[in-house]
Amino acid sequence: MVKKTRLPNASRGREPEVDGRKARATGRTVRGRKTRVQLLAAAKTVFVRDGFLHARIADICEEAGVSYGSFYTYFTSKEEIFQELLDSIEIDLLDVSADVSDGDAYERIYSANAHFLEQYRKNAGILAVIEQVVTFDPESRARRDAREQAFADVLERSMRQYQSDGLVDARLHPRIAASALGAMVEAFAKGMYMTGRSSGYDLDTVIEQLTLLWTNALGMPPRELGSVTSGKSDASASTKRR
Repeated sequence: MVKKTRLPNASRGREPEVDGRKARATGRTVRGRKTRVQLLAAAKTVFVRDGFLHARIADICEEAGVSYGSFYTYFTSKEEIFQELLDSIEIDLLDVSADVSDGDAYERIYSANAHFLEQYRKNAGILAVIEQVVTFDPESRARRDAREQAFADVLERSMRQYQSDGLVDARLHPRIAASALGAMVEAFAKGMYMTGRSSGYDLDTVIEQLTLLWTNALGMPPRELGSVTSGKSDASASTKRR
């Protein structure tokens, strides 16, 4: 079990409690849910703009257009709103179940790659902040690692199923293969949207090539890319780099 720590804070002094309250609302009303969403969106903007250490609750409230005291109705601290952002972004990034439930193995691999790249593009700025925070905060690192392990479990189960169906080379270790191929896609996404090392490529082409690398590496029977990507281009068109 990881010991909970308080993240370092470079704000101007300690953020005060409001009326001594630690409890906060969960946004049960329509207005409450809207305010909570506003605060999370504003926090994402401020963390990306200022970095975690220099982000202030006052700046988040100003960005959200809500009063300072309202923040404490929903969150107890800057650390807590950051952790919620981390969780939601990791879920969006790694949970591909909604996109890959239909189609055969080739289409599911294609859809999973398209989903990951789209979510990485949308969240590249905050993902860069998360990468920094996990280097010094054990709780953030544990939450991220747990999510990635759960994702690896899903990939491993898929790999075993593909082997059982005779689609994938039975000599491959399911966990190692899934981890290696997942790391390849993540590294390319980072190069496209965070470091710029792999920028300039057409996204549809990238998805096709990553899918081809996946299927070739797994020893899956050759298949024309057009038969995999037909009907997928509309879904990936919105993910082209702007």
